[in-house]
Amino acid sequence: MTLDPQLRRVTRDNGEIISLTGAEFDLLKAFIERAGRLLSRDQLLDLTQGRDRDPADRSIDVLMSRLRRKLGETAEEPVFRTVRNGGYQLVVPVTAVKSDP
Repeated sequence: MTLDPQLRRVTRDNGEIISLTGAEFDLLKAFIERAGRLLSRDQLLDLTQGRDRDPADRSIDVLMSRLRRKLGETAEEPVFRTVRNGGYQLVVPVTAVKSDP
């Protein structure tokens, strides 16, 4: 997959565009910019929505579920890892590509 931050678009290798909401795109972008790091719900809320976490707020969990489904994550091919009481981690390799200005 390719994420284009300028166009706010995610495209599969076959050219198919993955339709993401603004919040889903922001969440995926936060993970890609911090590839391999474990990010807590608090960090993700701050990075994507600029707000502190309410203990009952499950919005990140809902977004993660939708993002996993849209990206086609399976048990055999995980995209994210869930760490109980820790957060989430992007587990696929990320390669940055500079585009010409």
